[in-house]
Amino acid sequence: MISLSRRRFLQGASAMPLALWLSKNAIAQSTSLVRYDIASSAGQDMLATYANAMRAMLARPESDPLSWMWQWYTHFVRTGTTKANEITRIFGSTSSPRKTLATSMWNTCQSHAGQNYNHFLPWHRMFLFFYEQVIREVSGRADFTLPYWDYTSADPAKRGILPPQFRMPGDPMWGTLYRSDRLALANSGQRIDLNQPTDQMDITATMASASYSNVGTVLGFCRSIDANIHGRIHVLTGNSSNMGSIPNSARDPLFWVHHANIDRLWASWNANFGGLNPTTGTWLNTQFTFSDRLGQPVTGRLRDFLSTSTLGYGYDVLVAPPAPKKKRTSSSSTLTAAQSTTQRLASLKASEPERVASATTTAKMGTSATRVTVERLSAAKQVAPVLGLAPADAPQRTYLVLTNLHTWKQPEVLYHVYLGPVRGSALNKNTYVGAINFFDAEFHDHGTSHQLDEALGPNFYSFDVTELLRRFERGGTVARDALQVTFVPGGKARADAGAMVATVELVRQ
Repeated sequence: MISLSRRRFLQGASAMPLALWLSKNAIAQSTSLVRYDIASSAGQDMLATYANAMRAMLARPESDPLSWMWQWYTHFVRTGTTKANEITRIFGSTSSPRKTLATSMWNTCQSHAGQNYNHFLPWHRMFLFFYEQVIREVSGRADFTLPYWDYTSADPAKRGILPPQFRMPGDPMWGTLYRSDRLALANSGQRIDLNQPTDQMDITATMASASYSNVGTVLGFCRSIDANIHGRIHVLTGNSSNMGSIPNSARDPLFWVHHANIDRLWASWNANFGGLNPTTGTWLNTQFTFSDRLGQPVTGRLRDFLSTSTLGYGYDVLVAPPAPKKKRTSSSSTLTAAQSTTQRLASLKASEPERVASATTTAKMGTSATRVTVERLSAAKQVAPVLGLAPADAPQRTYLVLTNLHTWKQPEVLYHVYLGPVRGSALNKNTYVGAINFFDAEFHDHGTSHQLDEALGPNFYSFDVTELLRRFERGGTVARDALQVTFVPGGKARADAGAMVATVELVRQ
């Protein structure tokens, strides 16, 4: 194990471009390491290395790039202070290479603080990639890879249940992975979504995304995985002092194995679901600085982190692709996942979003149900008996779109969304739309702006409600001019959170 001496750090103080760094460290497509499921024997072996390394990292000074605090703060500095204050507290007022590195690295999870949402997946892949380098140095184990928590597994013993090693307080080996401020269901080994009305581990809609980026008001894979399963795991495992809040989430060792699974889902979408990563866009050239295992600053662009193979790692098991769909032709040929995705994307791009109805009031969340009415816009034509439906032979789908989410404090619950007639609308599976969370809707100061509209990310949700509305139509419901949207907390929400959804709309696309 190589010690991080001041002399070594000063010698490597100038940032090295990623391509050069990969070459010097012999990381290429031909040298692939494997990330394993925590529940496997190989995964548990890696987890033991992880726990021991974490114990050593917690003992290092906060000014050390190999310390636990440094890695946590790379994601986001804790609540109750600012990046500038923490840098002054730890490094003082005098300039130094480590202070410069911390200034470049800390608080750079930008996709959750007003910057481009497309950053979410490649930035976290970059974050985990260099975090693994740190653990290899601290542990002395060159083949270490982060195990992943497979919470979407079809195995009922794993689905939505924290691995047992993370809920053993006082255990000589695993106790360092325990956090007392997780939610009770998480730390007791029960399903974290036990008390929710539907299965919150379901990723069907996200894995069916046609594009990486949003298309009009339809969520792309990046925003869908971020807003849905990613945010739900955070909210269902921790409170505002832990996993449930962006600034504090990376202090929990669970954070890293959660994000290893998010990265695996992205790799699965690419490999088995026909999902294509973007090739154009100025945001792909956005550059970030990280520290390698020797404290050497390394700069990389987001476009450098679109493929796991070029980074020298892969996964033991990817999420299986869906069964091929029958193509409606006389030849009865089947569509591959890639062909299906390409066709759906072309269809979306050919259709401009058409706003059909909108709520006239803000939906202000509380500790009980919140209801708002969406009313047909005067310019919107309505030919079907149910508001929002396009003609049966039209290619358009209908989406319930929720935008401009904001909260002053984390409500610490999911909110479940229902859509139905204004009067007599039951809250059941026939009116259920989906769940939202406010994980990325809380104001956070990155130290560069104090404007609310510049510090909130593009936190919006889009739910395909076409089939739900068709059921209303088949059942004889007539609601041409208005429908009711109901938000119900999935647990005990904080009364002082101040969570709201400013814009609620029906959109055809």
